[in-house]
Formats: sequence, C-alpha cells, structure tokens
Amino acid sequence: MNSFIQFLLVINFICYAGIDPSPQKKLTEKQKGIIESLISFADSLNGKTKSSSIILTKIATLKNDNVEFMPFYHLDIDKFYKDPTPENLLLSLYQPDDFAMLVVQEKASSSYALTTKKQKSNWVPNAMMHDFGEKILHVKSKIPNVENSDFRIFQFEALYFYTYTSKGERVYEDMRGNVFTPGMMCDRLLIVINAIKQAAEEGNILYL
Repeated sequence: MNSFIQFLLVINFICYAGIDPSPQKKLTEKQKGIIESLISFADSLNGKTKSSSIILTKIATLKNDNVEFMPFYHLDIDKFYKDPTPENLLLSLYQPDDFAMLVVQEKASSSYALTTKKQKSNWVPNAMMHDFGEKILHVKSKIPNVENSDFRIFQFEALYFYTYTSKGERVYEDMRGNVFTPGMMCDRLLIVINAIKQAAEEGNILYL
C-alpha cells in the first residue's frame, strides 16, 4: 500500500476516534505515585459502600495515559491583601504539597476533574467534578501555544480561576468564561476579601 495512503488512513483513524495526536505529557514519578495511591484507596473500599461505588469504580480504572495533572495553585489571601497588585497576585499563588488536581479523559468527548488530598502518606479523593473537567479542556484548547502560556488554575475560597499569558499579556478568567485584566482581577478579589472580612467582624459567614 502506498505510504502516503497509509498515513492518511492513520490520521483518519485518529480524528475519527477522537484521539489527540499530540504527544502525551509524561507523568512524573510523584504523579504516578498519586495515581497508584488513589487506585489502591478505591480498590480497598469498592463494594463496601453503595453511595460512592460509581466514583470509586471510576478511580479504580485510572491509567497513566488518560490522566493530565493540572498546574494547581492556592491563593495566599493574607500575602495578596498586604499588597493587592498584579505583580503580587502572581507571587501570592503557591502550589500546595498535599493537594492535586487532575483531568481524566474517559472518552473523546467526556472528561472529569478530580481533586485529591494527601492524608499522612496516602492520597485520597477529595472531589469529582464532571463539568469542570470539560471547562478546563475548553479553556486550554483556545489558548495559543498553551504549553508556553504559564497556564494555572487557582482556588480562592470556593472559587476557581484560570490564568495564562496570551500574546504576551497576562489574562485571568473565571469559570463562567468572564475574562479579566490583572488589574480587574485584583479589584475583584479585593472586593470579595473585604466582604469576607466585614462579614466575619459582624459574626457572619459569607458564602461564595
């Protein structure tokens, strides 16, 4: 068979099957260890609890080649509040040692986000979010040269945001697709932080 025709058939199969032809990002030894720990946790509980059997079954079938670990950060609120500027906002984002987020590609058009916490020496599931997994992949797909965009996901209280560079400019985005400049993002965070502090002074809790 002509080699060019063979090439076309392979590409056609890849597109038809919904497989991403770009190279799979290699997992680190730590990331592989997290997956192994999650699978062991799911296997140890599977069949013992009915309410979470579907979630545990999904976790028990995790594989290194269908998982992508996200660059996940927390916002140090106190550090940012002392100097609420775009420069300090980036410096106030830190990666926790005991928390991770991964996106699992189940099928060509189906994925979910999974967060996990480290308890002692083991990693256990924290939350599974189907819609969030799709949103993350959608945001990444629209970023030019995403591998060099310094793409990050960060959590502020119960809210999640994305940040990345596009055409040399830092961009922030919320889960609804609203896009903010660094200055706008600082203003937005400052308003919410002040509202939280005011509610606390009044003996109330502000639910976000």
